[in-house]
Amino acid sequence: MSGRSGKPDLSQYNYGDISSLVLTTDRSALPRRDGEPDGASGSGANNCPIECIRIGSGTFATIYMNTATPEVYKKCRSAENCAILAEEYRQMKLISEALQASGNTILSPTPIDFYGPDDVEFWDDPAFVFPAGDAVRTGAYSMTRVYPLPSTLKAKLIDLFCPPNLNERAPGLVRRGHHLARLLLGRPEPDANRAAPQRFFDTYNFPLTRGRAEQLGLNTVLLSGEMGRMLAQLHMTARNDARDIEVVLGANITSPVPNRRERREPRVWVLDFNQVKEFDFTENQIPLLVDAFFANEAYFPRARPADSLYGVFSKAYLEECKKIGEVAGQLGQKFIVALEAEQVHKDANGA
Repeated sequence: MSGRSGKPDLSQYNYGDISSLVLTTDRSALPRRDGEPDGASGSGANNCPIECIRIGSGTFATIYMNTATPEVYKKCRSAENCAILAEEYRQMKLISEALQASGNTILSPTPIDFYGPDDVEFWDDPAFVFPAGDAVRTGAYSMTRVYPLPSTLKAKLIDLFCPPNLNERAPGLVRRGHHLARLLLGRPEPDANRAAPQRFFDTYNFPLTRGRAEQLGLNTVLLSGEMGRMLAQLHMTARNDARDIEVVLGANITSPVPNRRERREPRVWVLDFNQVKEFDFTENQIPLLVDAFFANEAYFPRARPADSLYGVFSKAYLEECKKIGEVAGQLGQKFIVALEAEQVHKDANGA
């Protein structure tokens, strides 16, 4: 898997046409700041290493965007976590293949290559360097990019949910960062009657509950069905418990038109697989799947049969399991029964 000799198949993202547009555009006449390189022959810009820009970080790893290609890199902070990162890469490959084969509208990043701390060709590449403050050779992998919320959608989100006392921050928020919104269809709605004024607002990982998602224009019924199908694929095809995954609203490149705003179409993504545990495809591990469901943030509707979204979710989950196979159908049914029983227990205990 090491090295960069093979080129991944990125055809589903239409990157080829987009790259062609970027590379053939004449930028020589564009206005520039004093001293800014123009890319002409002999310009220092042609001799600079490929730049990596940080677009996300956590205690486990940092995500960098490659400014020369449509891929991103996830680099773990410590070499001790390299094995965990390698397992995440393996799980992402299984999940991506399962979702693509099933035709699910929820997308997953496609893994491209993995680089261990001893991958000399990768780490010694003089034309590709991580920022000076993160030059330690740990472990990294490349994958296709999850594009941030389109500016028009982010502006609508701010217009709908930014409190009046923080409106002066709105223009800056539209321009800021590589932001995604979390789709939390099982989380209770925020208290509309709170007395204290809201002191903070940001679009970074903005929590879209069911009500907020519908206000933004999302079809939560269709989304619940795709979530059910997606979870079935993770359980029964990729065979993991989907622990600590994230379901987010971002975008994907869908059209090579010159207008950059029109190229990004809002899409739902599933990501972050470093905590998933392998499911051995037996009834004995159904409790593992149930535990992971409730340990996660409430991306999926809660397992209450009276909830219409859960009804759509569970029906889609069971139908997808049956499509996968007879054993998957039987295990899926047992999962739903156990899930609803655990929800009754949690509700009775105020959990």
